[in-house]
Amino acid sequence: MKSKLVLLLLVIFTLNSYAQEFENGTIVTKHYDTIANVKIKKISDAKSLLHLTYIDEQGIEQRPEIETIKCYNRGEDIFCRIYNSGEMIMAKKVVIGEKLNLYERYYNGKTIFYIEKVFDELIKIPSSSNKFRKIIGDFLSDAPQIAARIEAKELVDILEIVKLYNKS
Repeated sequence: MKSKLVLLLLVIFTLNSYAQEFENGTIVTKHYDTIANVKIKKISDAKSLLHLTYIDEQGIEQRPEIETIKCYNRGEDIFCRIYNSGEMIMAKKVVIGEKLNLYERYYNGKTIFYIEKVFDELIKIPSSSNKFRKIIGDFLSDAPQIAARIEAKELVDILEIVKLYNKS
């Protein structure tokens, strides 16, 4: 009797811990095929740009090459392929806006941000504060109040800048 109870508790614990490692998600391949109702393995954001493991509807674990994936969501997180400097790279979508989207990518231990005018140009956010002011100010010149505040060093947080621009 005691061994059955221990076995039952072990099974429940195993299933519970297994369920916590995966989140519901949807995958879109580069050929625009949609794979819905899957369980996507939770790993760090940095690794999520390089690897994808999911359990399909039949309960089979799949590991497609990340290059075959256009985008996927894992719970609330969205990862998608963006075009930067002549190549397609995977990035995490941080802000989805009406005017601007913000992406982040972890590379060599650093966080790199990209902003995209919706249905238009995408640029990499420079790490140098002087280049940041010039490039972001020029990129957002169609919002003169925001661009002036960037030039004056009043606005330096890219997340705040994107939110303000989307509200303007």
